[in-house]
Formats: sequence, C-alpha cells, structure tokens
Amino acid sequence: MKKSLAKNIGYKKERVVLSDILPYEVPPFFSNRYFYNFLINNKICLINNELRFKKDNSSILEKLVAIVFGIAPNKKSNKNKPTYDYFKLDLDKSLVTIPFKFRIAHKDTDFRELTVIHPINQLSLIEFYDKYKSSILYSSTISRFSLRKPDRVSSLKYFKDSTNSFKRAKYSEVEIIETSDKEYTSLKTYFSYKIFSNIHKFYESFEYHRAEKKFDNLLKFDISRCFDSIYTHTMPWALFNKRIVKENLSPNKDSFGGKFDKVMQQMNYNETNGIVIGPEFSRIFAELILQRIDKNVEKELFNKGFKYKDDYDIFRYVDDFFVFYNDENIKKEILSIYKTKLQEYNLYFNESKTKILPKPIITNITIAKEEIRKLIEHSMIFQLYDGEIKNQIGIKYFKASDIITNYKVLLANTNTSYKDLQNYFLSVIFRKLKAMINKFQNEQETLLEFYSHKRMVLNQLENDENGENDLDKELELVLENIKIQEKKIKIFHKQLFNNFNEIIDLTFFIYSVLPRVTHSIKVCHILFRIIDFVKNQEKTKQVYISKLTGLYSSEMKYFAFDFDKKHELFKKIYDGILIVFKKSASSEYAEIETLYLLPIINELGQKHYNLEEKVLEKHFNISKNDIKNKKILNSKLNYFTIISLLNHIQREPRYDIIRKDLQDIILKKFAKFENNKAEDIFLLIDVLTCPHIASTDAEVKNFRKKILEQIRFFDNNTTTSEKDIIIDNLEKNYPNWFYSWKGNDIGIELNTKRGHSVY
Repeated sequence: MKKSLAKNIGYKKERVVLSDILPYEVPPFFSNRYFYNFLINNKICLINNELRFKKDNSSILEKLVAIVFGIAPNKKSNKNKPTYDYFKLDLDKSLVTIPFKFRIAHKDTDFRELTVIHPINQLSLIEFYDKYKSSILYSSTISRFSLRKPDRVSSLKYFKDSTNSFKRAKYSEVEIIETSDKEYTSLKTYFSYKIFSNIHKFYESFEYHRAEKKFDNLLKFDISRCFDSIYTHTMPWALFNKRIVKENLSPNKDSFGGKFDKVMQQMNYNETNGIVIGPEFSRIFAELILQRIDKNVEKELFNKGFKYKDDYDIFRYVDDFFVFYNDENIKKEILSIYKTKLQEYNLYFNESKTKILPKPIITNITIAKEEIRKLIEHSMIFQLYDGEIKNQIGIKYFKASDIITNYKVLLANTNTSYKDLQNYFLSVIFRKLKAMINKFQNEQETLLEFYSHKRMVLNQLENDENGENDLDKELELVLENIKIQEKKIKIFHKQLFNNFNEIIDLTFFIYSVLPRVTHSIKVCHILFRIIDFVKNQEKTKQVYISKLTGLYSSEMKYFAFDFDKKHELFKKIYDGILIVFKKSASSEYAEIETLYLLPIINELGQKHYNLEEKVLEKHFNISKNDIKNKKILNSKLNYFTIISLLNHIQREPRYDIIRKDLQDIILKKFAKFENNKAEDIFLLIDVLTCPHIASTDAEVKNFRKKILEQIRFFDNNTTTSEKDIIIDNLEKNYPNWFYSWKGNDIGIELNTKRGHSVY
C-alpha cells in the first residue's frame, strides 16, 4: 500500500490570524505567527463578554493579556472559574478601536492606505469566522460571474510534492549545502477559493480563451475606489431584501449580515463609510456585496431577453470586470444596468479605466511581456554554456546594458511603461537566476560524486593485495571524468561571477525606476538568492575539504568565490541599495519599500557594510529643529519604520544618535498612549521585548520601565524590584511578538511572501 503524502498542518480555528488578517505589504519580520502561538498556548478566546485565558498564578500572563488586548492596566481579572481566568468586558466599547493605518506608494503619484487591526478585533474575528464560516460559503454561491470566491474551508493538510522533496545523491556523503530557497509550507487563506486565486491564471485559462473565441469584443472596467466606497450597512442589503432590512433594523442586527456589518465598523473606529483595506476578510466582505450586484445584473439582463453565455459572458475578479460581447447594444445594456445596480449600493463605475479590446483580444502589456521573455531567453547573463553552445542557442545580449537598451526600445514599440512591466520583469529575472544556480549546483554535485567515487576506488585498491579486481581501469575512467568535470566547473564558475554582476545591475535598474513594496520584495528575492548562494558555497567547500580524505583546497577552488570576488559582489549590492536610499527621502507613505532592503544590508555583514546615520536620518526624515538653541526632534515615523530601524541598527555604537532619536520618538508617541489604538499596542509590546532599544542590558531595562511608568502600567504600590521582575518576565516568557527580534531569517520571510503573493 502506497504511503500517503498528506501531512497534517494541525492549525486550529485561530489560524484566521495567520491567513486572513494582515495585508501582504507589511515589512519583513512582522507577522502574526507568534501572536497565534500566544493564543494557542494560553488558550485565549473571546466568548460572549469574557476574554478568557488559562489559569495564571504568576500574574504575568494576566498583565500580558491586558497589554496586548488594550485592557486598562489596573483592571483585575476574574479568577472564580476552575479552568480559566478572564476579563469581563463591555464589548460594545472594547471592540471599538482605532486601526493602525499605513500608506504605501500606489500608481505614479498616488498612495494606498492599508490597515492592521487591533489585537482585540483579531480575536473577535476568530470567533466570527468560526461561527459564520458556513454563512460566508453559502453567501458566496449567488454569482455566476465571480472568479474568486470562497468555496470551502481550507484543508488542514498539505500534500508534499516535488518542490518539497529532498533530492538524494548517488553517494550518501555528497550534499551541496543548499541556499535558503526551500519551499516553506504555510497557510495562505482560511478558505479555498474558486475559480482562480490569481488574476493572471484567468488570462491563461480555458474559460478566457473560450470566451475569446466566441465573442468579438472585450470590455474591461472596475469600481472607483471600491473598498473606500463600501457602506458597511449594505452587507445586510446584499444578503436580504434591502427594503425589508431598512424597515426592520432591530432584527437585522442579529443576522449574519448585521453581525458582519458591526464587526467591520468596530475595527474601524465605528466608521460605516469605507472598510479597512488590505486583509483578506475585507475582500470577503466586498465579495458578498458584489455577488448580490452580479445576481441583480444577470436577472435584469434575463428579463430583457439576453442569455448568459449565449449573448454575453461576464467575469469578475474582486472589483475588476471582464465583459465579452458581439452586439454593441448588449454592451450598452450591461454598462447601464451595472451603473444602476452599483449605485444602489453606493458604488460607482470607474470611467477612466474602461477599455474596449476588439479581436484579437490581446493587450500591449501581454505583447510586451512576451518580448521580455524573449529578451531574457536570448541573454548571455542568464546562461551557463560550454564551448560553442552560445552560437547554437542564439545568445545575443552580453551585458545588462544590452538588455536595458532593448527593454527601452520594447517599451516604445508596445506603448507600455515601466510600471506596467516591473513586477513581471523582476519575476522573470528571479526564475532565471534560480534555474542558473540550480544548474551550477547540479554540476558541482556531479563532481563531488566523482571525488567520492575516486576515494572509494582508492580504498579498494589499498585492500586489493592480490590485484584480483580490475580497479586500475575504473580509477583511470573516474580520473578522466574528474578532469572533464573540473574544466566545466571552472568555466561555469567564471561565467556565474560575471552573470551575477550583470544581474545585480539589471535588477537595480528595473527597480529604481518606480520602487513599490511588491517590487522591493522581488528585488530582495534576487539579491538574497545571490548572497545566500555565495555564503553556502563557502560552507560547502570547507565541509568537503574536511570530509573527503585526500581532497585538497586547490581541487575545491571553484566551489566558492575568493575573498575579493565575494566582496566585489557584495559591494555592488551595497552600492545599489545605497543609491536607492540616497536617491530620495522616504515620503510619508513610501517607507515600506526601502524597509525591505535593510535586512539585505544586514545579510552582507555589518562589519564591512553599513548605512551611515546621516543617510538613514535623511531618508527617513528624522530631523531636529533648533528652537531657541534647543534641538527639538521632528519626525513622523510610524510603528513599522521604528521597529525596522531598531532591528537594523541593533546595538552598533555607530548608531547611538539615531537610537537615542528613536527612543525620543517612542516616548513622544506614548505621551498620548491609547489602549484602543492598534499602533500604540503593537509598538508597546514589541518595544518591551526589543533587545536593541538601548546599548546595554541595564539601559534596555530602564527604558522599558520608563515606558511602562509613562503609560501608568504599574500600580501605585509596585516597588522598584517588583517592576524589574515584571519587566524581566515579560521578555523571558515571550521574546518575540508581532515583530520577531530573535532568530530572524530573511530567507524564510521572503519565501513565505512568495506563498502569499498579492491577490
């Protein structure tokens, strides 16, 4: 019987916080992973008006729960239950919170405001999902147009495939030390989605091509500022009859739609106009409303005599619409009806983004992407070649500058812009880089197998006293194989070094034109892949010199770059990042883009590479105004930037000034500390565990004490020694919170991002 490849993930209902709560565009090392563990390990849940947690004799857990969920510091928990302690809450007040909103650059000059909700609302959503998951799934079946809708609760199992399998070499001792590019299993969304998880899959689908064959024209449009425009009260309208809902307001509050409406309001400080942007649950909220609009449109078209799939075809991916048609009158009817039905739900048609594509239905962007693919395929900088193979495969572009020149021509010829193609181009670069490195490592593995084979034959010769085995010929053959393979490795090694240099130049050119968060993540994938490969090649070399008897350092020469070549590559990466930081100061809403580059600098090694304090201060707009000979700090740094900078500077003495500035910024923020403000809670809990907030352990403890005293966390009769014990226990028991301070691995973070790409 074949062994099942299914592996149980084991996540509980709390997995909602891992998959559906956070926006994609948060900085590295920020996640809900440790928050999830905190909930599970301490049995924390919100049932009715009780915030429950496991019995806590030390009172440390009680204090932590109070901090994380924004409960008044001096409020005491109830301990009259045999299996748990709890805080009794007035949920109508406790769940009304101010979310942490941060801005990212969007389009050319615009921005998008994304949201991380308060921990207490995250806890509330766990219970909401658990109670109403069936209602969400049922309400997602209304529209036949939707391409992305919840279909079922995601399986708690994953199936191991070739991407997760371990490739074993012929000789057991042979194992290249791999780069940190392994596939990490992670939960993507609470629900599985039907039909497509990504819009690009639709363009390549049978459904798209069938509609393209059947109809002559494609109309594309979307909703203007969809998530900003949604009126939360329209959720009950979408699930029930609008007139009945408006005339029966009280019963509506206890319905699934009424509860969803209230949950969305509370996490957004009771706002009814607009919903929080970024998390998956917001897309579900929007989807359920748009499902009803789709159904209303289809019904109206049917009443007018137009048949779905015969006279027209409509596809909707979140708020992007694709209408296939032949008859101009049908198109006008569809537009008119959609405008009307959207307005009934306070949503409006985006006139500026309406496009009509006649047959052949292909966009300039699609044409440009195909040309980019050809450009890369014919580029020497992504190839490892032996002898005259470059003439056979038609390699034409020898340097990054050749590709850049031809890329500019391509943009002009296809009437497209950099922003249309940045994501795609960077993705192609990463895939080709990864394939090239894998090819080189396979060749190295072959050589190592030959070395192992040689050692085995030599051992047999030593023991073959009578010369009965024909081992001389076998040794001669393996030595010849080694000679051929060493020559190939030598050629490839030189090419790899040159290619890395060119790829770094190309990557920074593509990125620097228009930095965005998604572009930053892809750039970091590329840069980290190179850095990690170089580091692990050094480890492989040292392991095999000590592991294989008779193997000399000279034989492993091409298993790692020498000191000069290594630092030539690292210096090129550093210079590229430095240019990005110096090019322009971070705007109020464009900080996340460059926060991703800070851990890459750390990967290069702070001994040799570091950004000067002045560069960081200028880029992140940390300045001091001279008011009557007194320097007054002027900064609007948000939580994400503060913790990312602390992680970058660590306890390096060269950053003492900026560290002191960050302390002042934090204290200034906490001068107006609010328990219901998400940013304050995140900053507080992470600063209380941050080892880099000061230069010494004693200074760290004093600063934490200063913060807790400032927000009036301690009782009036708490002694100094008791305060010290509380502070020590907070870090000792929970060293990582929303921001991970210990055991950071940018490789794991980046690969997790690959599994959670933007919808």
